[in-house]
Amino acid sequence: MVFLYINNFIKAIIILFISLNITNVYANNIKNSAVVFMYHKFGISKYPTTSVKIEQFIDHIDEFTKEKYNIRSLDFIVDTIINDGQLPKNTIGISIDDADKSFMISAWPIFKENNIPVTLFVNTSTIVENNKNYLNWDEIRNLKKEGVVIGAHSHTHDHMPNLSSEEIIKEIETSNKIFLRELGEIPSLFAYPYGEAHDKIIDVLKQYKFKVAFGQHSGVINETSNLYYLPRFSLNEKYSEIDRVKFAASAQGLGVYDFIPSNPTLNENPPYIGFSLLDQNLAVSLDCFVFDSNGQVEKELFKFNERIEIRLSRKLSKGRSRINCTAKDKNGNWRWFGHQFYL
Repeated sequence: MVFLYINNFIKAIIILFISLNITNVYANNIKNSAVVFMYHKFGISKYPTTSVKIEQFIDHIDEFTKEKYNIRSLDFIVDTIINDGQLPKNTIGISIDDADKSFMISAWPIFKENNIPVTLFVNTSTIVENNKNYLNWDEIRNLKKEGVVIGAHSHTHDHMPNLSSEEIIKEIETSNKIFLRELGEIPSLFAYPYGEAHDKIIDVLKQYKFKVAFGQHSGVINETSNLYYLPRFSLNEKYSEIDRVKFAASAQGLGVYDFIPSNPTLNENPPYIGFSLLDQNLAVSLDCFVFDSNGQVEKELFKFNERIEIRLSRKLSKGRSRINCTAKDKNGNWRWFGHQFYL
C-alpha cells in the first residue's frame, strides 16, 4: 500500500511538472501571429489619407515578396486560428476596402503577377453602372474569377454604431441580398466601415453567420484576438514608409486576453482599461499609448501579477480613439496589440 501511495504521488508530481512546463512554453510562445494590411486607393493623390503612392506600393510588394514572409489569404489565416492550426512565421494577409477602380487598374495586376492573395471588402451601395470611381459588378465578378476573395463592408458605409439594431439588420440584409443576386453567394468575412464596431453590430454579424470581422486599428492577430474585431494596419501616403511596414510585418501578437471595455463603442468616458497577458514576463517591457483626435492622452499604467490596468487623465474626444501596446520579448521580437474605441 505504501509503495502504491508513493508511486501514485510520484506520478502526480511528474504530471504537474509537465503541465507547468507546457503552460510556460505556451505562455512564452504565441502559437499564431498574423499581420493584415489594409489599402483603399492606389495612386490617387487627391485622397492622401486613403491612397498610397504607386512607388510606395511597389516598395511594399518588394518587401512582402521576400523569402522571410509567408503571404496567406485572410480565409486561411482565420481558419487556421479557429481550427487551432499552426501559421507559418511572419504570416501576412492583404485586404482592400471599398472597391475603388484604382485597385483593379493599378494594384491587382501587380498582386496577381506576384501570386499574392487579396480580399476585397465591398460596400454594395456604390457598385452601380457608370460610377466612375468604383468598380461595377461585371468587374467584381471578373476579379472573383481571377482569385480575389470578396468580403462584406455593409451597404451604405454608414457609421454603424450610430444605427439602431433594426437599421443594422437592414444594412446586412440588403448587402447580403445584393451579393447573393450578383455573385451567387454571401461573403463570410466582414470589415467595419471606418473600423467602428459595437456589441449590437457584432451580435447581428454572428446571427447572420459571418465568420470574423475586421477593424481598422493597428495590431497583430493571434489566438487570443477577438474574432469579431480583428486588427489591420492601414496604409496610406502618410503611413506607408517602408520602415514602418517592415516593423509591422515582422511583429508578433502580444497575447492579450480578457480586455475591457469589451464593447468597442464606449459607455463611459474616460474608459477603465484592463487586460491580462499570456506571457506575464512581457509586462516588464510593456508600453501603451492612447490617442484621440486631440493627440496623445496622458495615462497611469498599473502592472499587477496577472493584470494590466490603465487610467486616463482626461476624457476621450468624440469619434475614434486608439490604444496601442507594444513589448519586446526575451528573443528580441516586438509584440503588438491595438484596439479602437468609438464615441
